[in-house]
Amino acid sequence: MIDVLPDDLVVQILMHIPIKDAVATMILSKRWRYIWTMLPKLKYKESDDVTEDECKSIWHFLDKSLQLHKAPVLKKLHIELGPRCPVDVDVGKWITNAVDRKVCKLTFQLKWAAKPIKLPKSLYTCSTLVSLVLCDKICVDIISPGSLPSLSYLCLLAVVFKDESSLVGLLSSCPILKGLKVVRCNEDNVTNFVVNVSSLETLYYSNDYQKDSSDSTGSLMIDSLTLKTIFIYDYSGDAFSIENRSCLDAASIYVLGHPDYKTVRSFSSLRIFDIYLNIFTETNLRRTGANEARSRDSLGRYI
Repeated sequence: MIDVLPDDLVVQILMHIPIKDAVATMILSKRWRYIWTMLPKLKYKESDDVTEDECKSIWHFLDKSLQLHKAPVLKKLHIELGPRCPVDVDVGKWITNAVDRKVCKLTFQLKWAAKPIKLPKSLYTCSTLVSLVLCDKICVDIISPGSLPSLSYLCLLAVVFKDESSLVGLLSSCPILKGLKVVRCNEDNVTNFVVNVSSLETLYYSNDYQKDSSDSTGSLMIDSLTLKTIFIYDYSGDAFSIENRSCLDAASIYVLGHPDYKTVRSFSSLRIFDIYLNIFTETNLRRTGANEARSRDSLGRYI
């Protein structure tokens, strides 16, 4: 009965099953041999409970299936590779393939044992990309500003940067960015984290790395007049400031230290406000952690 369905409807059905099962349908008949190659959404995830041989087959499958994929537009590509991913795998060509396929939403997580890898330069000039999520062993390296004219959401989870110029270059490449989520890792090569995005509306920033107060020479500086919602969770002891008076509507701020007068003025328009500022003490860290967890729940619908 399913053989009489039009190809576009079959593609919609295949989108609701794992990619390996979708590819397996190619053995059903000549007609089904290439239908899976038109899937607009692909997800590859390395499972924790597979053997080493099964892991190798997953990487081989990912490589070959991306080569065979023929959809003119790849709406979504999701790749998660764990610590058993071989360090000699050319992950860059998968990203290049996605850009060539006019990818719209890309999530790439890499947890291999090797050093962070630099992704192809073409990623930072992808005109079709609207959402980009980069996680773990990835090094952001942009010599000059790229061009991401359609990107509205950017998520950077525990990535490193070649230098502070790469951070500035990435953010300045996104003229219509609305949402930014950053979870920093230790030694990400950024001392002064500057968020200067004229279109930004929502910011989530987390820095759990606790420094000795005498080592806290870094800073977080936010400069976005359109910002409406912020969640700042920073126990590093770095300085914190909001440079221009924004249109803040909701804020949850947990920092060690005290904001300057200019930053305090930006809070005047707040409708929902949760702030915890304190000196660097062990007791306050424990108390702040509990408050921060409650705040995540109260502001969940905004972030």
